[in-house]
Amino acid sequence: MKYNQWKIPHQVVVETEQAFLRGKHEVFAIWATSRADVAAHATITRCIVPKQTPGVTPTGVWVHIAGEELQRIQLDNFQRKERSVVQLHTHPGANVDMSKLDREWEVVRHVGALSIIVPFYGTRGLTLFEQANIYEREDGDWRLWPRHEAAARLVLS
Repeated sequence: MKYNQWKIPHQVVVETEQAFLRGKHEVFAIWATSRADVAAHATITRCIVPKQTPGVTPTGVWVHIAGEELQRIQLDNFQRKERSVVQLHTHPGANVDMSKLDREWEVVRHVGALSIIVPFYGTRGLTLFEQANIYEREDGDWRLWPRHEAAARLVLS
């Protein structure tokens, strides 16, 4: 499902920002919406923070989510009649470009899904319209939204 506009409740933003501050390492979160939400607009229902293991190598940082945890989230979504539609994670510095590893380890991968990358491990907030990069999954790859598209399509409520 491809949505024209995304309504993000303030409480979901707060929960996501709190999750990002759990440690001085990369943190991953998922936003869900109702499966019944089939209109052109999606309303985010909740923030899911999977069990995850951060790692550091000489070439960068990463976070791993085990397959069992992803399965648990999918079953929980099914029972709640929801689906995962946005993946979010932090990067250590100002560079919020989607890396090769980000592309290889995508969790929410259907056409229309979003991937939001937040700088400075989220210590400056979610910064959706200023410093975060927002990508939309298209048929072949992820497309970076220009800032004006983010301002038009993401509605904080």
